[in-house]
Amino acid sequence: MPLDLLSVVSRMPSMMAYWDTDLRCRFANNAYQKWFGVDPKKLIGTRLDALLGPELFALNEPYLREAFKGVEQTFERIVPGPGGIQRNSLASYIPDVVDGVVKGILVHVTEITELKQAQAALESERALRTQFEQQAEHLRELLRERSEMLDVLAHEVRQPLNNASAALQSATAILVNVGDKTAAARMSRAQAVIGEVMAGVDNTLAVASLLARPDPIGRTDCDVDTLIAVAIGDMPATERERILVERATPTRTASMDMNLMRLALRNLLSNALKYSPPGSPVEIRVTDSDEPLALIIDVSDHGKGVEAQVLPRLFERGTRGTDVRSEGSHGLGLYIVRRVMELHDSMVQLHSNTPAGTTMRLVVEQTAGT
Repeated sequence: MPLDLLSVVSRMPSMMAYWDTDLRCRFANNAYQKWFGVDPKKLIGTRLDALLGPELFALNEPYLREAFKGVEQTFERIVPGPGGIQRNSLASYIPDVVDGVVKGILVHVTEITELKQAQAALESERALRTQFEQQAEHLRELLRERSEMLDVLAHEVRQPLNNASAALQSATAILVNVGDKTAAARMSRAQAVIGEVMAGVDNTLAVASLLARPDPIGRTDCDVDTLIAVAIGDMPATERERILVERATPTRTASMDMNLMRLALRNLLSNALKYSPPGSPVEIRVTDSDEPLALIIDVSDHGKGVEAQVLPRLFERGTRGTDVRSEGSHGLGLYIVRRVMELHDSMVQLHSNTPAGTTMRLVVEQTAGT
């Protein structure tokens, strides 16, 4: 072997050695010093079993036999070293065949400890990912079950309330016809209370649904006038005439989730009616914008405005004012509006706030991806 090549081989970090048919070392590079703590020059003439020891030699012997038959061998092995170190290694036994006769074997052993550690880390990561995916699927199943239970609850609660509301409406009409205005007024008040209870149930169920709902939502092309009509229809019958609609855009349709947007607009209208003086108008104004491309719905009232201490937390869950009309409220309405708009990649704004009234603005963005 040329001296320059011998010098290169001697400095390689992998162990390289040549063992003859008597398993005696004829050459070993410097890596044997690191791996076995043995001077490679003193290895010359040493038998392989003496170097490896009985246990390690017994493990490698089947590969040696095959190599001396002329069949190249490659296998993994943990090689013990000085100080109790354990090196993961990849060993190759390469037969030296001359004229069809095996004269010896070239041994090449490379440390793969870092590779094995990386593989172990990867396997651990895969196991964790599988565990997380299983947990996520279990959570999705629980959310589906909860959604089904909420649907059942909604039906079981809403249906009796709807029946009671219809019965009260019929009774109110009869009392009006017979001239009993006092009783009719009480019936109307009872019907309004039922409406408030139904609205509270809807908001509570909506919060449970919105908190668990994954992003993004599915949008469809919805009729704007229909959206406004159904939201107004959700208001108490005695209050609907107070709601005035101004259209300042010819836009007929917009991309949105109709049910969610109806919920947002319903809550804005309910707040506007509640915090305005009795009989005062509540205005809905529909416009649009080019930057950003959006449908804009303003809901304005003639109340006293939002209290200064409430403004920083206006759209947070549980925020309520000090007004007597806030008593009994759970502070869900504007939080629901905010979540609905976030799910639409859009926003709700307190557009104006004065002692003569407030305007809440829904900016329903119509991006190319919707």
